Amino acid sequence: MTDYGVAKIINVRLFLTGFLLLYCTSALWAQHQLVVTVRDDKSKKPIDGASLFISETRSGGKADSLGVATLWLAPNVFTIYVSAVGYIRDRVVVTLDADKRIDVYLKMRSTTLDEVDVRASRPDNNIRAVEMGQVQLSMPALKRMPVVLGEPDILKALTLQAGVTTAGEGAGGFNVRGGRADQNLVLLDGAPLLNTAHLLGFFTNVNPDLMQDVSLSKGAFSAQYGGRVSSLLTMSTRNGNADGWRVSGGISPVSLRVVADGPVAKKLTLIAGGRVAFPNYLLQLFPTPSVRNSRASFYDANLKLTYTPTVRHTIGVSLYQSGDSFRFPGDTLYGWKSTVVTGRWSYLIAPSVQLSVTGLYSGYRLNVNGVTPRLDFNFQSSIAQREGKVDLVYTPNEKLRVQAGTNGIVYRVQTGSIQPASDGSSINSFAVTPENGREFGVYISTDWTPSPAVTVQAGLRYSTFAYVGAATVYQYAEDVPRSPETVVDSVRYGPRQVVQQYGGLEPRFNLRLRVATNTAIKVSIARNRQYISLISNTTAITPLDFWKLSDPFTPPQIADQVAIGFFQNGRNNAVEISLEAYYKRLQHQIDYRYGANLVLNPHLETALIQATGKAYGVETSLTKRTGRLTGQITYTYARSLIAVQTPFDALRINGGRYYPAYIDRPHTLNVQSRLSLSHNWIFSANFVYYTGVPATYPDGRFNYNGETTLDYSQRNADRIPDYHRLDIAFSKDTRFSKNQRRYGIWTLGIYNVYARKNPYSIYFTRTSQRVDAYRLSVFGTLIPSIAYNAYF
Repeated sequence: MTDYGVAKIINVRLFLTGFLLLYCTSALWAQHQLVVTVRDDKSKKPIDGASLFISETRSGGKADSLGVATLWLAPNVFTIYVSAVGYIRDRVVVTLDADKRIDVYLKMRSTTLDEVDVRASRPDNNIRAVEMGQVQLSMPALKRMPVVLGEPDILKALTLQAGVTTAGEGAGGFNVRGGRADQNLVLLDGAPLLNTAHLLGFFTNVNPDLMQDVSLSKGAFSAQYGGRVSSLLTMSTRNGNADGWRVSGGISPVSLRVVADGPVAKKLTLIAGGRVAFPNYLLQLFPTPSVRNSRASFYDANLKLTYTPTVRHTIGVSLYQSGDSFRFPGDTLYGWKSTVVTGRWSYLIAPSVQLSVTGLYSGYRLNVNGVTPRLDFNFQSSIAQREGKVDLVYTPNEKLRVQAGTNGIVYRVQTGSIQPASDGSSINSFAVTPENGREFGVYISTDWTPSPAVTVQAGLRYSTFAYVGAATVYQYAEDVPRSPETVVDSVRYGPRQVVQQYGGLEPRFNLRLRVATNTAIKVSIARNRQYISLISNTTAITPLDFWKLSDPFTPPQIADQVAIGFFQNGRNNAVEISLEAYYKRLQHQIDYRYGANLVLNPHLETALIQATGKAYGVETSLTKRTGRLTGQITYTYARSLIAVQTPFDALRINGGRYYPAYIDRPHTLNVQSRLSLSHNWIFSANFVYYTGVPATYPDGRFNYNGETTLDYSQRNADRIPDYHRLDIAFSKDTRFSKNQRRYGIWTLGIYNVYARKNPYSIYFTRTSQRVDAYRLSVFGTLIPSIAYNAYF
């Protein structure tokens, strides 16, 4: 697009935004502005995300990160209820006959006994909110769920939601609506987590004890975010307690956890926590010698400082690091580490205008050490991402919110390098040329509620990406598949020289129609672009997988999704019913040639092939929020298909026809239940069922040079057996009263109650006479656990 074309688009957008603002301002000229600042009763610090509900108009609002909420109301007397997670709800009466500013001070709850039932949003938020495909996790409820080995796990809890699956038991990552695991943007305090797994994928590397909010968007998420084509997962660390120091901790069969938070100085708070694992004694219980003699460990640590010099300024710094070590007996030592640093400054320019400036770093590094004599080596791969962004939010009235901003990212990727570990090693030194890239994005987004029945969220994002040197780009012979043997020339690019550039528009649109008090219909449309991909030839994420930037041979992934949903509440919002249908079209998906060599391949483009994909499905959910018995039942019918269509017969997969992707699971059923018993006991149970993932089985044998060889003619034409499992847990709160400060919570659980040997994969061995099939199960028996959390 020419500079004139871009300028024309910007001018049109500015005109439309200005017209919209003028229209809304003129329509609401008779209203007064009420600015409410919500603060902590003792520390006087603003409370982020406090909710306001106006009894007379049945409407409300939400405070920003500085505790400020702006409402536009006609002259009248209003009763306003103000609430926030962890605080006692307050009621204020306001006579609004002119523009006013008021402060509301909330008292903190003395304990967290009832925190499971505290919700950060209105009871009918699923009806009022414009977004669809939203999932929010309750951290207190998560700690009471039945989980493997008693270790609370955020990502595993998400896989119990409609439209969210995993590649298999003990697999890292998660899949959303037919998207691959690398197509999810996972943010920790605004910074991307480039690896989410502990212990080869068995656990998530984020400690839930420190998390305040966990939210997943499966559909058209805000234009503020880009870089991934499937979903957005945001996790926010809690702020430190301003009133005094608090300490909590927990222990499970796998790990020990501790969290401390409190005031460091005036207007400065801190929260810090860590988790250390000791799984070696569990590995010794496995019957397989290779597992029994292995050794493993992992840790993760968080630290967050929040400084509020004035009511208008907030400065926050968040640090995170995790590390893993896994060693097979006498063979190989794997180690991987993630590091995240985020700095954010928020400034309330005016009651209706807020500015945020953020700088962040996210890195991931893998080390593999081979210890076999004369073959000892050190292998490394890594990725580093540095990003800066600016966001501006303008809220002229309660019916309109406009947000705009920009961001820039610098990537540095080392796909692989190997060095001999000793002078006697026969391994030769080799390193693939590092990749460098620059990404830039600009966006504008509008939330408009012209009437209580209609809400529109529209956004437009424009992103560009440049693959830059230093780099060597090979040129291949035409009319034949790319291979190292068909290289005809190469071009060398110097440092920071642009090799290839991509870009385009990413529109987002959400519409909510409230057809009745308790019923809403929602529609969403979105286009997303992704300039970075995870290279893996396994069905589940492993530490050996590595990230790769878009280059001349690997264009960015593009996804277009349209969805429609029906939402209804009953019994005074105690029961929620939802039905969502979606269709997604994916371009430039990465697939692999048969026998692809991925690690330390300087001609990686010869192992990759471009594919198109499509995913569609229907998600249903029934949720009961209140009462002694609460829970959720979800059922999803979903398909994820992929096709490799190329003029070269040797590269076509299944003749160029669509075939099931390795994450295709047509049927998924999840049942979660929670029963409150006497004496502070809670019983929880989860049941999961899903169709087995696709697999490729041999469909024949043939002799080649006197050797019997298995024939695999169709990729993913078979499936492993279906998966189902029941988990239960009992939890006990030791408090005798709500005012008790020191207490503990015991959780006793059984994972896989009826000890089903669910298959993770099916593999084959051959002899000259027969072919034998074997089933691999990760957890083939019931696993009891006990965990304890203490609060001081």
